Amino acid sequence: MKGIQLQDYDFAVKVEKDNAGKIISGVVIGDTLHQNQALILQMHKGELHEDPSVGVGISDMLLDHDSESWKREIREQMELDGQTVNSVSIEANDIIIDSTY
Repeated sequence: MKGIQLQDYDFAVKVEKDNAGKIISGVVIGDTLHQNQALILQMHKGELHEDPSVGVGISDMLLDHDSESWKREIREQMELDGQTVNSVSIEANDIIIDSTY
């Protein structure tokens, strides 16, 4: 999916001009799959006021040993975002999501 890419999840738009004052950069449009996955994983339910049901809240995963329920929650959230999820795996230091829009 193409959309506005956020840099460091900062919502400000940076505008650069050349020496003649012509705008040479601004909003970046590109693939947002991984960006959207990262935002959904980090957000807790209720943080996105437009849709309070969005969010996995992986910070709560720290001392939880029920990885199957986390994988299920991640899959459900990505599918709600419109992604086709092939697999979700949780490893020691990684969450691997194989999906496409």
